[in-house]
Amino acid sequence: MTGRGHGRLKKIAVTGGIGSGKSRLVSELAALGYPVFDADVLVSQVVLDEKVISRIVGLLGSDAYETADSGQAVYRRAWVRDRVFADPALRKGLEAIIHPAIFARFTVICEQLQKICGSVWVFYEAALIFESGRKKDFDAVVSVVAPEEVRRERLLKSRKLSQDELTAIFTAQVSDELRRSESDFIVENSQESASAATQALALIENLRHFFHPQRR
Repeated sequence: MTGRGHGRLKKIAVTGGIGSGKSRLVSELAALGYPVFDADVLVSQVVLDEKVISRIVGLLGSDAYETADSGQAVYRRAWVRDRVFADPALRKGLEAIIHPAIFARFTVICEQLQKICGSVWVFYEAALIFESGRKKDFDAVVSVVAPEEVRRERLLKSRKLSQDELTAIFTAQVSDELRRSESDFIVENSQESASAATQALALIENLRHFFHPQRR
């Protein structure tokens, strides 16, 4: 794995619209030995923080959580998703609670990795990098893009979402045109694209030149 040493840790965002295939790319990067973090996994952790629970209940009401037999709070993700995608103001309010908490946790993880690994490259998978204004927090941003019809077909096969639900989610995310203009790297992931393993290797090579242009 490249990127080790005593320099500064590099944070690399991997983003893309729902159904773009970014998770497949990140899985291949993990297989190559790079630390990878999924914002969705971090969400499942931060929504159980007492302060976050209090703020979410204040925004959405107590129905945002249910109580398990153990007495632990359980975040009702599907219920919350339906509520916030039907109301843009609620969605923005929820994002204002969750996004800073997620990134604060990721920052702590990176600080710990910096002490242990030095200049390791850390990949952070998240759909809403541009929407949450987080581009500036990364050393590089990679966007995975695919035609909308391809993404819809994938999602109808893999998730129990209606066309209306998909439309609401697509509407809440920035366009691939913006991703193309604002990203440092673009990974094309249409049905005819190269394998994720090949794309991951190509991305690592491109990042190596990006961070160390003198080594070309």
